[in-house]
Amino acid sequence: MNIKALTLFVLLISQAVFSRGLPATESFEIARNDGTNITYYLLAQDNPEKTLLVLIQGSDCNSVRHNKRINSEFSAVIPQASILTVEKYGISAELPWSNASERDDCPAAYIENDSPKQRVKDYTQVLSTLRKERKYKRIVLLGGSEGAVVANLLASELSYINATVSLNGGAPKFIDDVLHNIKSQSPSAEAYQEAANGFTGFYKHILNSEPFELSMSGHGYRWWRNMFEIDQTAILSKVETPMLLIQSGMDKNVSVRLAQEQATELAKDQPNIEFKMYNNLDHSFKRPDGSSRVDDVVQDIKSWLDDSHKPLNSDS
Repeated sequence: MNIKALTLFVLLISQAVFSRGLPATESFEIARNDGTNITYYLLAQDNPEKTLLVLIQGSDCNSVRHNKRINSEFSAVIPQASILTVEKYGISAELPWSNASERDDCPAAYIENDSPKQRVKDYTQVLSTLRKERKYKRIVLLGGSEGAVVANLLASELSYINATVSLNGGAPKFIDDVLHNIKSQSPSAEAYQEAANGFTGFYKHILNSEPFELSMSGHGYRWWRNMFEIDQTAILSKVETPMLLIQSGMDKNVSVRLAQEQATELAKDQPNIEFKMYNNLDHSFKRPDGSSRVDDVVQDIKSWLDDSHKPLNSDS
């Protein structure tokens, strides 16, 4: 199967849980070691607990500044918290919003450098700066789709994260989510097998190749390689702070079965991990009739944070 055909099958995987939106309050920049800048947005609010809510977008080539669901909907899970969002490598607010899976204006720097690993480095650098400058003591992460993977990685690596909400993060291995997506889009068993064989070949090629120029479904070699190497079960097993894993039961982008099995297995030894399934919702938390239940999901997250995990660990 050629690259263009494969792109059609992985399209949905590359869409974020979050969609278009509102501007953040203030923008800032800090330098990476390679001389480029990390751009981040902070809606600073005074609150007694010095709480920072970190909202992490999915995998699309769009500026988080134009993301309505992040900036105006999921920010409501902690109403008085300061809100942090961080742009991906190579993206700025100058990039107009687009729903297209393959866009001609997606920055070359983003294609070449973006990956979950890079995003974790950027968030870690920004959070370190904000903890020193603004003395945040309670830090909560919330991410959807690829943003869930990034949130999980951060929670496993940073001891000062107090709670994490991971939305539709999928199976332990990304390859299984892609195959699930391909199967959900295939008109027949034969069509699925052909497409699955083609993508499996691509998967093996990425894992056995040195970096090469690639742009597929809006992502480059580093992104694909990193996504294929991640083992979410191993990552989540390192998380010791409260974590809520949320999964939509009608999700065609990621494997619902494997996500549920993973959560069940982890919960045996990790009482800090809770799992909640929304049986009749898709990857974007919509019902079969197209109506959204995002507000209900937000309220459930808010209740989990407010009631189930108070007080949260606030050690520096």
